[in-house]
Parts: sequence; C-alpha cells; structure tokens
Amino acid sequence: MSGFTTIIQLILLVPAAILIAWCARFTIKAMTRRAVRRAQIRPGTWRGRLRRLNDIDSDVEVRRRQRADAAARMLGHLVTVLVVAGSVLLALHIVGVDPVYAISSAGFIGVAIALSGQDIIKNLLAGTMALLEDRYAVGDQVTVTMSGNEINGTIDLMGAASIRVRTEAGATWHAGHAAIDSVTNFSQLAASSDLAIPTAHWNDVEDDASRRLTTASNDVGLTGVVFLPDLASQEHPTGVTTVTVRSNRPLTDQQKQLVQDRLVDPT
Repeated sequence: MSGFTTIIQLILLVPAAILIAWCARFTIKAMTRRAVRRAQIRPGTWRGRLRRLNDIDSDVEVRRRQRADAAARMLGHLVTVLVVAGSVLLALHIVGVDPVYAISSAGFIGVAIALSGQDIIKNLLAGTMALLEDRYAVGDQVTVTMSGNEINGTIDLMGAASIRVRTEAGATWHAGHAAIDSVTNFSQLAASSDLAIPTAHWNDVEDDASRRLTTASNDVGLTGVVFLPDLASQEHPTGVTTVTVRSNRPLTDQQKQLVQDRLVDPT
C-alpha cells in the first residue's frame, strides 16, 4: 500500500508542478501588463523607455509592451526553474531519499548540476535587470565588452539567458547576460522634453540656461536626473519659445514644471 501511495504521489506531482508554474507565469504576465497600463497614465522611471533612432510615436508604446512581455517571460522562466528544482527535491523526499545525500553522492554530476543551475539563474536575473533598466534591445547598435574584448554589431536576438549580436562582418556572436561587463548603446536617444517659456524671458536667460539645469539636478524632485548641455529652442510668433531639454530619462509632468521654474527663476 505504501508503494502504491508513493507512485500516486509521484504521478500527481507532475501535473501539480506544471499547474503551479503555469499559474505563476500567468500571474507575472498579468501583473506586468497592468504595470504597463498604469505607466501610460502615470509614467514612472524604470517604465520609461528611451527612444531609438528612427522611432515613431507608435513604436514607443509597442516596444514598451514588448519590453514588458519579455521581462515577464524571463521572470516566468526563472519561476519555472525554481518549480522544477523544488519538484525534483520533493520527489526525492517522497521516495525516501535525502536530497542532500543524493546530490552529494552523485559527485561531479551533482556539482555540474549545481553550477549550471547557478549560471542559468544568474543569466536570467541579469537579463531581467537589463530589460527593466532598458540597457539594450533588439535592433540596437551596440559595442559589448566582455573580459576586455569589444564586439561591435546589432542585437538581433535577446533571449531569456543570452543575447545574439550580428557583427559588421556578418558573424554571429553569443553571450550570456551575466557575462557582459558593459554595453555602449549607439541607438538610444536622450529623452527630450519641450518647455514653453516666454520669449522675452528666454532671451535673458539663454546664455545661463545650461548652468541653471546643472544646478537643478540637485533639487528635490530632480535627484538622479542628468541634463545634457545642448539645448534647442524655437521661437513662435505668439511670444513663446519652445525649449527642448534633453535628459538621461523621461521627465514626469511634475519634473517638467520644476525644470521650467528653474529656468524662469533660479532662486
């Protein structure tokens, strides 16, 4: 009877593990898409995606959703790995085998499984962070540095654990997310914000505007925002000048107002 019960438990363990992994991945995907919908109403810092060369307005939202779905898939893969590992340990416990003893008795096989599992999780986490921080994406022209070597090319595949770069010579180069030391992205454009300032006032502060922006980076509400020195302006017949401010990340409406106030009145 005990042997029959053990077999039943092992048989039930497989669909239970599949169901748990599926529910977890479905929940992660639903929560991520909800975060994207909320970001469209109240944009946050990490949710904002920097524009790329040749992007049009419709591409920004499409790629934001693609980025969210990709992050959800990566987190789903990580959960699946954890569920499978937990199921294996539970199966060993059901048949009366100490999981620690079984793994240690396997010798180099156990070590290989432990190391490979560690590398998989490390690459999944690094890839997820790369997506959330918008370091690179498919189609970006990049220079990837790994162990002192630089690879120039275009990212044509961003997987859960690795990226694939097509070099200018036509070669294909693969690397795990965790193995990448740094990335220089030539496709990302600085976030731009248009501010409306009275023309007469802008003519008075134009020469001092870059210094005022540098000072504004230390203001409460703008901490972490880095402004690029080059400003573009366009005067309109209505007596208003549109000033384009470029920064390291998209500004919220509140931050735009703070920058506008700083340009108008530095005190």
